[in-house]
Order: sequence, then structure tokens, then C-alpha cells
Amino acid sequence: MHQNALIFFMKAPVFRRVKTRLAEGIGNDNATTLYRLMCEHLLNLTLPQNTDVIVAYDDEERTALPSYLEGKALFYQSGNDLGERMQNAFEAVFEKGYKRAILVGSDIPNVDERLFEEAFAHLCNHDAMLSPTEDGGYYLIGFHAHTFCKEAFEGIPYSQSDVYANTLLKLSPLRVAKGEMLRDIDTLEDLRAFTCKDYDSPLTRFAQSTLSTLPRISVIIPVYHEEETLIHTLSHLKAMAKTQNYEIIVVDTHEKTTVERLHVSSVRVAFSSKGRSTQMNEGAQKARGEMLLFLHADTLLPYHWDQKIENALHVTKAGAFSLGINTSHLGLFCIETLANLRTHITKIPYGDQAHFFQASFFRTLGGYAHIALMEDVEIMKRLKKRDHTITLLKSKVLTSPRRWHKEGILYVTLRNRVLSFLYWIGVSPIKLSRFYKTH
Repeated sequence: MHQNALIFFMKAPVFRRVKTRLAEGIGNDNATTLYRLMCEHLLNLTLPQNTDVIVAYDDEERTALPSYLEGKALFYQSGNDLGERMQNAFEAVFEKGYKRAILVGSDIPNVDERLFEEAFAHLCNHDAMLSPTEDGGYYLIGFHAHTFCKEAFEGIPYSQSDVYANTLLKLSPLRVAKGEMLRDIDTLEDLRAFTCKDYDSPLTRFAQSTLSTLPRISVIIPVYHEEETLIHTLSHLKAMAKTQNYEIIVVDTHEKTTVERLHVSSVRVAFSSKGRSTQMNEGAQKARGEMLLFLHADTLLPYHWDQKIENALHVTKAGAFSLGINTSHLGLFCIETLANLRTHITKIPYGDQAHFFQASFFRTLGGYAHIALMEDVEIMKRLKKRDHTITLLKSKVLTSPRRWHKEGILYVTLRNRVLSFLYWIGVSPIKLSRFYKTH
């Protein structure tokens, strides 16, 4: 037995039990295979001298061990939560007589031999070792037998973004070495970030192959009693696309106001509470594309809309189309012209101009604000404050004139301008929404 123990925290690669968040994007089969490959990758790394590997295995059903664990020292995890299981794993290892132990998660493919060497070297000069992940957790923690701190695992909500910070507080007053920050793979965005690195391994090749089968663009359409327009919008969208490399996500409310009545096919369907911003954010969470397009159910896209979006997002991170109103009415043509002039001057396109974003950038922004109205204006103002360029394409989307025809051209125009002005001077969107009826 050596003096150092390297504890690999692993789960049984059981279908629908591993990488469940990632599985929403790539499917359970691919997520399970990916997890297997991550475990194999970890076990194939060269170990530092004077170090034994011990696998702390999570498998309540005691299924057959995978081939990559054959001949490995192993014990089964015990405890009511993640913190208790990690604490018990350290105690079990120290009871065997090891002087130092480092515990590592199994879903950090950027971990390598150099990192292990550095971790044990740091631990020689410190009481403890802690290495953060980009999402606020940590992937590596280590102690000497005589500095082991049970409190580091007590009272920590591991699903939060402050796990690393709270664990550091628990480790006080120990001298803690802080390791390199890495990114674990929990989501589709994490997987894409990993494949951007220049690695060549079975894990990387499988990840790249899996990503290549996903759509490039996710079209997100929030609906609320849109049975009269949605089918035509979907048909037109498909006809105007240059390629088939996109997916359509229709987000209805929990009342199921649209999708069940229409029996919509060839689209993904999601549900959320009522509210355009809430529904669009729900669609973004379900999206698998690298780019997101938010489309109103009564808006028609221009010819080769998908290519135009891809070209625009190679240069910037967000944009929108110019506005067209699907009518020959002279008054509405004037409104369309003035609206495009306003957008050109303010660089703040409205939602009926079909906002589009790089998916990773949209999630970094935190999505649309959860407000009753003006979520389209709010997110564009946020971008301007951060000095992000917003691409305004010359190609027009065609929005339905139904609101103008139903409520009156003069009334709708004046109301929209008044609501916009009131929002700009700080009136609450909740108050403004009382004057803006859904279709």
C-alpha cells in the first residue's frame, strides 16, 4: 500500500441514471455512453508515484461492474446525500492507513496527469486542497489524515452555485491550496465547450460525433391561443429554410391552449406558465441548437432565414431582422417604415423582428427578464449597456396585421408608442401590461 490515495467518485453507468441534464440534449443512450467514456478516460491516466487508485462507486442496485473497473480497488458509497458520501469515502480511506487522500469527480474530462501531480504537491505544503468548477462547485478535494475536516461536507446544498465558496468557509482556518478551475460536463453547452479543445481521444471523438447530429438552430415559438396562425407559420418556416439543420420548439402554456387542438407534428413541444418571456426561456432551456431564434406565432421568416442567421452570428452574438407587415395597406406601410427607422437609430429591435442569439451567449445573459411586458426591449437595452453589437439584418420578417385591423390602426400605434415611452421612463411592466391584451 502506498501513502497517497486517489479516490475516483463514480456512478454505475445506468441508463437514465447518469448525466440526466445532458441527456435532455443528446439523449439517454448517448449520455450513458459519454459517461462510460469519461470514467474510462479517468482510469487510464498515469498516476503519480506512491499513489493508489480507489473507486468510490455509487450503485444501489449492485448491477454488474463495467469492464473498465475490472481489477480496480473499489468500495460502494454510503450516505444520505453527496456530502455524507464524500465524508464517508475519506474516512474509509484514512482507516486503511493512507496518509493523504484526494477525491476527484468523474465528469471532468480536462483532468490529466499533470493536475494530479500538482494536487499532491500542493497538499504536501497545505492542510487541504480544493479545486473549483466554472459553475461554482468543485471537482477535487483533498486532505491529510490528520487535517481531515468533516465540517467541509456538512450543511452544503450541492445543487447551488456557491458550493465552492461555502466549502472554503467550512475549511477555515485550515491552509487550503486552491487548484486550477475546470469545467465539468453537465449540459450541452459544457459538452460543446469541451470539444472546442484540441484533444484526440475516444471521448472527444464520440462527443464530436454526437454533436454533429444535433440541429444548428433552435426556433422557439411561444404560443397562447394561436391555432389560427401557427400551422401557416410552421409551413412557411420550413419552406423558406435553406437546409433542414434546425429544430422547432413550440412552447405552450400549462393550459395547453394551442398544441393539443392542432395536433402539431414534426416539432418539439414544451410547456410553462403563461407569459412570453417565461415561455421563451423555457424553450431556450430545452433547445439543442448552437443558435436560438425567437419567433412570434404570427410572423413569417424571409427566404433562407437560417443561412442569414448563421452568417450574422459568425460576426456578432445577437441580432434581429427588419420589420415587415404582411399587408398592402398604405398606413401600415408607413408604420413599418417608421419602425425600421426607429430600430436603425436606437439599435433596439422589438420581439416581432425575431431576435436571434448564440445559445451560449443567451444563457450567459440569463435569458429574457421575467417581466409582464417589454421583455424584448429590456434584453436589447441590456446588450447596449454592455456594449454588445446587435446585428440588424435588411431582410424582413412579415408580421401579421391582425392586431391593427382588429383594434384600429391609430389606437394600436398610439398605444404602443405611449407604452414604450412609459417603459423608458421607468413605469413597471406589470402596470403597462394592463393596457396590452394578448391576441
